Amino acid sequence: MQNKKEFDNRNAVNDMKKLMFYAICMMVVMISCKQKGQTASADSKDSVTAVVDSIIEENDTTPMPMFLMGEDGRYMQMLYWVWVEEPQKTDDNAEWFDEIHLSWAQQDMFRRNKAQYTNMLMDDKMVKIKYVDEVLKDPDGNTPSVGERHRKEIPSLCARFDFVDPKEKKTNEYGNIEYGTVIVTDSYLKTRKMQSIVFDKSEWDKPKPLPEAAIKQLEQKYGMKVDRMRLVATIGGRYIWGLLQFKGEYKNAPKDGFYKDSKVALALDVLIDGDKVYAHEELGMYDDEYGPGWNADDGGEYVGCYPMAVFEGPKGLEICYGRDAPESSAVGMFYLRGGQLIQITYETYHNMIDEQIPVWKKDFAEMLRLYQENDPHAHKDVHLTKWAHCYIDYENEWIWLRDKDDKNGAFFVRKDGKLTLIDVENAHQKPSACEKDGVKYLKFSGTAGGPSWQQIIYAFKDGKQLWKLFALEVYGELSECMLNGKEISKDVGKTYLEKVPEGKEITAYFNDIEKKQE
Repeated sequence: MQNKKEFDNRNAVNDMKKLMFYAICMMVVMISCKQKGQTASADSKDSVTAVVDSIIEENDTTPMPMFLMGEDGRYMQMLYWVWVEEPQKTDDNAEWFDEIHLSWAQQDMFRRNKAQYTNMLMDDKMVKIKYVDEVLKDPDGNTPSVGERHRKEIPSLCARFDFVDPKEKKTNEYGNIEYGTVIVTDSYLKTRKMQSIVFDKSEWDKPKPLPEAAIKQLEQKYGMKVDRMRLVATIGGRYIWGLLQFKGEYKNAPKDGFYKDSKVALALDVLIDGDKVYAHEELGMYDDEYGPGWNADDGGEYVGCYPMAVFEGPKGLEICYGRDAPESSAVGMFYLRGGQLIQITYETYHNMIDEQIPVWKKDFAEMLRLYQENDPHAHKDVHLTKWAHCYIDYENEWIWLRDKDDKNGAFFVRKDGKLTLIDVENAHQKPSACEKDGVKYLKFSGTAGGPSWQQIIYAFKDGKQLWKLFALEVYGELSECMLNGKEISKDVGKTYLEKVPEGKEITAYFNDIEKKQE
């Protein structure tokens, strides 16, 4: 009798088969529709089924390549694209449940094998890595997002990896880890031969063309003229990888699904082996006035897939590919099997741009503690209820807390995880900011009672505080000055004050602390 582990593994393999078979069969149907205006033949479907079965059977003992798509400052990340809990069928998801569950099964196969991924391709060589852990919750106890590439300060649902040899771990000038994208298992490397990839270095506006014979073959096949092409890379000194897009509307495109009521543009990712040409079709939108488009802000130019690693396997060529567009990044595999170039996309990740650095519950607790300790008597009845990032300078992370009436507040800087209270605002100290000669200033100004007026000024350059000045005026005349907590003469004080321009209102968009802490 089968044990439970073997039974579960077989079920997962069967789910994966269904997923890949469904995705690839849909692609074959579409290809046939585009070429002949009819559905794929039974022979075509049977050939694809055989190819998928071959890939899956091998993947059961030899996991396919996977990808690292992010890093958090400490570790590299295998980003997940669906939740880790197995989805359950409901009335709301019934129509799409099979696709949802099969996507989960694909990811779950990689999750179960995650510790086997001990090799990372970096600078044309394999570097040893190790599985560390999974990120399943953020610091607030919530489940992180999936299918998105965030800035490193924002947690993602993922498996994390590290270098086996700490000496191989390097960071760039921005503090980001330098790492490779493609990761593979030992069993995969033992049965494959890695191929060289030489990328063409032509200027982007003067691309190297694809072989003329291949272009003629594709133009004849699709009945369209090539509008743009590019030789991307040479693989193993034998294959050519390139991209092209056709001019005008693709009139043999399928009239169903997303493109049912739309005009369609056609582009190809192309693999050339001598006189043999293999192509994968990519449909886009076509407009008579604005022309073609495949991604937001692509300017009418198909960005195409590019090989990140290529292996010659027991049953044919296997290409790890990436595809980067302004709003997304896709990764997956191309398999050259049975005269077909078969694409399996793992995920198209949404590239999150201009995200705020997160502020967690523990951070708010620490800032509120620092605020109360600053003046326990004056602050005991003050409740700071909202927060915002503001930019006194762009080298530091500034966090501004305020009460609901904008009468009291506090400015903090967070660096290397440590929060520092810079100063507070109240009825007698209202904040403003300014800049001159590369120095950024945070000012607090207000009445000190009667004819007195006080200013507290902080100067910052290159992310570091240069000095702090306290100046008290009585009837408009400088009466008292202190620099960095030490008394200075009025003449020296005037010299510092003259450096500082008039302050301007600080722009910030506030969020509710309580909602964050729910």
